[in-house]
Amino acid sequence: MINRRTMIRGGSAAAVAGAGALAFTAGVAQGTPASDGSQSPNSAGADATPAAKVPAFLPLPASVKPLPDNGKGYRIQRAGKNAYVVIVGFVQSVFVVTRSGVVLVDAPPASRGKLKEAIASVTDKPVTHFIYSHSHLDHVGAVNDFPDAVRIAHADCATILALHKDPARPMPQKVLHGKYSTLHIGGEEIHIIYPGANHEAGNVLTYFPKQRLAVMTDVVMPGWAPYRGWGNADYLPGILSAHDAILELDFDTYVGGHVYRTGTRADVKQSRAFFVDFWNTTKKNMGSIPFSDAAAQVEPENAWAAQKVWIDRVAKATQSELVERWGTEIAAVDTFTADTAGSVVVSISTDATINFP
Repeated sequence: MINRRTMIRGGSAAAVAGAGALAFTAGVAQGTPASDGSQSPNSAGADATPAAKVPAFLPLPASVKPLPDNGKGYRIQRAGKNAYVVIVGFVQSVFVVTRSGVVLVDAPPASRGKLKEAIASVTDKPVTHFIYSHSHLDHVGAVNDFPDAVRIAHADCATILALHKDPARPMPQKVLHGKYSTLHIGGEEIHIIYPGANHEAGNVLTYFPKQRLAVMTDVVMPGWAPYRGWGNADYLPGILSAHDAILELDFDTYVGGHVYRTGTRADVKQSRAFFVDFWNTTKKNMGSIPFSDAAAQVEPENAWAAQKVWIDRVAKATQSELVERWGTEIAAVDTFTADTAGSVVVSISTDATINFP
C-alpha cells in the first residue's frame, strides 16, 4: 500500500530529484502477462506503444481534499454572524451582508455566475462595495459582474491596475494609502492592513473584527505547501511579514483565496513555520553546496549555466529535506518546492537582510 509516510521513507529523495524521476504507469504494469498468457495491451512489445509515465506525487491527506458542494458547483460556508465564504473549485471569495448592502472581497473568473447566485441565496441586498485583495486576474477578473459596487483598493494595487489598462480589472473609485485604513460600511467595521509588498505590491489583509474573519489572498494556503514561488511573489521576505500581520489579529476563520477549505490560526502558524524552515534550509544548502563544483561542470564563461547547475543542486537538496520533515504534515510539499527554492536562492541573494528571518 502506498501512502504518504511510506513514500517519504521509501524513496522521497528519488521522487523529488526531478520531474518523472519516479513514476508509476496507469493500468497493468508493462510486460505483465494477461490471464490468457498473452502480453497485456500495456506491454512494451515491438508493436506496442509504451504507456505514458506520470510522475509519482505524495497522496493528499484527507484534511485538504474537497468538501461536498451544494450540487451546483459551489459551496457556501458561514464565517461569522453575517459573513460567508464562497468556494468554487480551488478559488474563494468572501462577502459580508451589512445593513446597507453586501461587501465583497474578490471575484475570481472561475466563480463567474456562481458567486452572484451564492450571494442571492443569502440576501436580496445588492453588492455595494468591492475590495480588491490585489490586482491578479485569477482573483478579481469578474469584478465587472458587480458594476454598481464601489471598488476599493490600496494605492499600490491601483498603480498596477493602471498599468494593466485591463477592462476586466477596472480602476478603483476609492484608493487607500498607508499601512492601516478603517472603513465603516452599513454598520460593519472593516480594517484594511497593508504589511508591505508580499505576494504582490498592494496585496492587502482585510479584517472583519465583528465576524472574527481575516482574508489575505495567496499568502497562506491552509494545509498546503505554497504554489510555485509563492505565486511568483514580488517580495519573498514580505511573505513572512504578511504571516505576522495575520497572526496579530483575533480571528476564527482565515480565507486565503485558494484551496478547498478555509483556515484557522493553527494553519497560519504552520504555514509560517514552513516558510522559516524553507528559508533557513535553502540558506544552509547555499553555504554547503560549493558553487565552484557547479561551475566546473560547464563552459567557464557561461555564468548562467553555472548558476543553473548550482541553483538546481541547492533546490533539490532543499526539497528533499523539506519532504522528509513536512511531507506527512502538509499537502504537496513534493510538487513546487524545488521550483520555489530557486526563487528563495535569488531572494536570499538580493532581498533579505543578513539576519532574516
